[in-house]
Amino acid sequence: MKINILFTLFPVLLSACTGVGHYKVDQTAENKADFHFVGIPVLAGAIGSSFPLTAKYSLTAGHVAKMMMVKVKAYNPLCDVAIIYHDNTGRALPKLETADKGEKLSLYGYNAYTAMPTSSTGVLKEFGWWDKPGTSCLVGLSDAGGVPGMSGGPVYAQDGAVIGVFTATHPKRNQTMFVPYQEIAGWVTKEIKS
Repeated sequence: MKINILFTLFPVLLSACTGVGHYKVDQTAENKADFHFVGIPVLAGAIGSSFPLTAKYSLTAGHVAKMMMVKVKAYNPLCDVAIIYHDNTGRALPKLETADKGEKLSLYGYNAYTAMPTSSTGVLKEFGWWDKPGTSCLVGLSDAGGVPGMSGGPVYAQDGAVIGVFTATHPKRNQTMFVPYQEIAGWVTKEIKS
C-alpha cells in the first residue's frame, strides 16, 4: 500500500465540521446508521451517527462519542473511533472487511442541518496518515460527499460489507476521510471480548 499524503491533526479536526461533495437524503440510510443527538435536532444541538457492531455494541467516531450522551466501552488510542453500548438486538449486523484503494464505496449517516438520513457514493482514492506516518492512524480518502452529522456512520463497499467508519472531511481536497476497518480490526476484537 503506497502512502501518498501527510496530515496534521489540527486541520483535520477543524475540517470535521464542513460539508464536501455531493450527498443526498436517502431513507435506506436509516437501516445502516443510527442517529445520535444532544439538544434539539435541527434547532440547537449536535448530531452524530453510529452503526451496529454486535448485539450490544456499535461503532462511531471518537468525537461523536465524546459529544453525545452515550455510554462508551472504549476509545481507540490512535484513531478517531469509539465502541459504544447500544442495543442492537434483532438487527442485521454488517459484515466487516478490509478497505482497498480504488474500490467503490457508499457513506451513510445523518445530516446535522436537516436530521435526515443521508448517503453519498464515491471511490477510495488513497490512504494517508492522520497525524504522524507510521505512529498514528492511517485514513482512507474518498471523493464521496460528506456533511456534519454523518461522522461515525458506516462506509460500505459495493459488495455490502462495511470497510470503515466515516470521521471527517478535508475541504481543501474536497474529500471525505474514514478509518479503514483494517486499522482497527485487532482493537475491535480485543475490546468486544474484554
